[in-house]
Amino acid sequence: LPHMHGPVSAGDCTACHTPHESDIKPLLLKKDDELCAGCHVDIQELLKKPDVHPALDGGCTSCHNPHGSAHPKLLAEKGAAVCFACHDDIGTKVEKSPVVHAAVQTEKGCASCHSPHASDNAKLLLAPEKETCLACHKTIITKNMTTLHGPINEGKCTPCHDPHGGPNAKLLVAGFPPNPYVPYTDKAYALCFTCHKRDLVQFPDTSFATGFRDGERNLHYLHVNNKQKGRSCRMCHNLHGSSSPKLIADSVPFGKWSLPLKFVK
Repeated sequence: LPHMHGPVSAGDCTACHTPHESDIKPLLLKKDDELCAGCHVDIQELLKKPDVHPALDGGCTSCHNPHGSAHPKLLAEKGAAVCFACHDDIGTKVEKSPVVHAAVQTEKGCASCHSPHASDNAKLLLAPEKETCLACHKTIITKNMTTLHGPINEGKCTPCHDPHGGPNAKLLVAGFPPNPYVPYTDKAYALCFTCHKRDLVQFPDTSFATGFRDGERNLHYLHVNNKQKGRSCRMCHNLHGSSSPKLIADSVPFGKWSLPLKFVK
């Protein structure tokens, strides 16, 4: 095996085992986690963090082969496969989904985003959720964005994106049309309407459903609920953040042109 446990490589089985008798199978000097902690003191310090991997209740051998392995870190399986042995729901999603998060498919697998032992953050994330995502997706939020989309403002990306895999482009949790002109239907823009009320595009005239009005003329309805040329939300809104209120974009595409919006609330 290319990866051997240090004591095994040194030919010293007695570093972990007693050669004659023990109350702990298989002839271990101490209980699994206590035995490993004798050398791996850095891991022991991690276990003082607020969020500890439940797999450690079953001992280190839940994930690691104590003698040797074909995989780095003496892992029992390669990359994410060792995690999917327990997290089979996520494993099934990754296996069957047409769109899979690239981070899961790297050699590091789940450890690209999660700490395998313990963390200061929920879900064993390496950093708070937004910071974890932005560590790779560096251009999503820019310095000039003074207004951030509600979930991002709360430090979350997962209300809109599935972090592992799914059926929709961009790992979106619900459908969102890629084209700039998509007339409103009960199924179009499912992603947006998981939070936003459909009232804002359903009434040609309103005094309450939206603030985007000319008197009571509903300008959201005018732009989106148009069977000939209904406009996508992303034509006028930056979906992650903007320098203008209401996530209004600086410009709107029109053929080869980019027309400045010059929005004033």
